[in-house]
Amino acid sequence: MARTRTARGGSGGATGGAGALRFLNRTITIMRGVEANPYGDLSDVGIPRYTGVQAAIAETSQTYFDAASQRNQIIRAIECIVPAWVDVETTDTLMDESTGYYYMIEGIREQPGIGYYPAPKVLTLRMRSGINVTSD
Repeated sequence: MARTRTARGGSGGATGGAGALRFLNRTITIMRGVEANPYGDLSDVGIPRYTGVQAAIAETSQTYFDAASQRNQIIRAIECIVPAWVDVETTDTLMDESTGYYYMIEGIREQPGIGYYPAPKVLTLRMRSGINVTSD
């Protein structure tokens, strides 16, 4: 008996980070440039360029063995998947519209695909500590 196929392949019962990234269940705002507030202070968050962009945001983790300490180490990261048509750069700031959190983009790569359709973009994010010129 044949199994039903999901939109991205594999079984439909995935859980954790891989299961959360399967669904574009968030909307984000992409901000670009520099903006001045009414007092003249510059903010590198920028002005909204795109709003209501469908995305999936999840914390992912990877375990590796550290030979020096003889322990398993866990590396946690925040990843975001957006459709291929989204114009995004590493200097942009993302805002999760449901939580209000701001993220910086550390890296952009394409998700592996079958080659017939443009592959979705996978963004590696870091949460922003503030929204002024000196923040990282």
